[in-house]
This record gives sequence, C-alpha cells and structure tokens, in this order.
Amino acid sequence: MRNADGLIVISDIWTGFWASAISGAILFAADATSKIVSPLFGVKMLAIGFGVLTMVVIRRRVFRDPPVTTPVAAREKRLAAASLLLWFAAIAAGRLMAYIAF
Repeated sequence: MRNADGLIVISDIWTGFWASAISGAILFAADATSKIVSPLFGVKMLAIGFGVLTMVVIRRRVFRDPPVTTPVAAREKRLAAASLLLWFAAIAAGRLMAYIAF
C-alpha cells in the first residue's frame, strides 16, 4: 500500500517481516536441533537483529513527520546500503544452512 505521496507504508513492511518471522519459526521447529548448533544460524540471527534495528533507525530518520522534502543525506544512504547488506547476509546464511552441515 502507498500513501498519498506514493511512498510505501511502513506498516506493510512490518507485516511482511512478521509473516516471514512466523514462517521461519515454523521451519526452524521442524529441525531445531541441527540448526541451533550451526554457526550460520547465529550469523543469520545477528543479521536479522541488526536488519530490524536499521529498519527502526531508517523509519525515525527518513520517514519522519512532517515529511522531509530535502534530498536524502549520505548518512541515510549508507544506512540503507547497510540494511540491504544485512538482509542479503540473512538470506544467504539461511540458504547456506541447507548446503553446509556442521
């Protein structure tokens, strides 16, 4: 969903996050004993934790009220790049858990 300015509503992003978290918990429960000891699982959880933290910081700095009409600063761009890197790391670690056994 988009607001009047055409921006994606943050609540939609959180809905997607919670849907992924619930399905991930169900998948984890199916094979928890082997996944919990994997170092990749720790990497994935850290990446998710820091990814959520960056989502909160981005929301506070970029999507604040009243809307900012100035260009996005370099600091916010670096924060967005870090967010993308963290979510990519979480996805990659999750996929690698299927192929690398510890």
